[in-house]
Amino acid sequence: MSASVPKRRPEAASPLAGRTILVALAAALAVAAALIAGALLLRDESDPAPAPDRPLVGFAGIPQQGTFLGSPGARVTLVEYADPQCPACRAYAERVLPTLVEEYVRTGKVRLEFRAYPFLGPDSFEATRYLLAAAEQDRLWELQELLYRHQGDENAGWVTDDLVRRLGAQIAGLDVERLFADAASERLARAADEAAAAAQSAGIPGTPTFIVRIGRAEPYAVQLGLEPAQFRAVLDDALRG
Repeated sequence: MSASVPKRRPEAASPLAGRTILVALAAALAVAAALIAGALLLRDESDPAPAPDRPLVGFAGIPQQGTFLGSPGARVTLVEYADPQCPACRAYAERVLPTLVEEYVRTGKVRLEFRAYPFLGPDSFEATRYLLAAAEQDRLWELQELLYRHQGDENAGWVTDDLVRRLGAQIAGLDVERLFADAASERLARAADEAAAAAQSAGIPGTPTFIVRIGRAEPYAVQLGLEPAQFRAVLDDALRG
């Protein structure tokens, strides 16, 4: 992806006349700023954390490949830039992700891609290293969901070895010792740094930020709240494309 915020379609609620939806970079940046402003407002509302013992979504039977969830043959990909300790990202995982997984991913229509943007502080980088390590075993999505359920206060040191070891033990097929060895490597430390730098270079202002790709077409940013209906409208439109 180029080092700028991808161009954006108009709101999915409006018809896409001629599907000519190119916008100026400045407008795309303004949309991105609105996204992060919404995330900050949501954080201020102090949403209660999801129950630690109740899974938000199930991934059994869905193919995973690194940071991707869903069929490699899906024509539409929804990319999420996320920070593991971002409360708005947690809210997306709680309110929206279960619907997307059941209605679009499990059915093979849409593939999801996780892109780490660990910008909130030390716990962000710590969690990102574990997530990237889990991705090497095709278990990123399970660990991400568990981390959101146990998300602590921002940069309070909540991403501990004890927590990750306990959560990792709950994930079928995950080699926890390998997870720790990979997460501690210089290679994945660099990968976490590079992920943050890539998001900054692309002009991503915060999390969660969403990008849609349709086949080989140029990806575009979408302005979304945290309601399933808005995601349905965007994805249904992309699938018609």
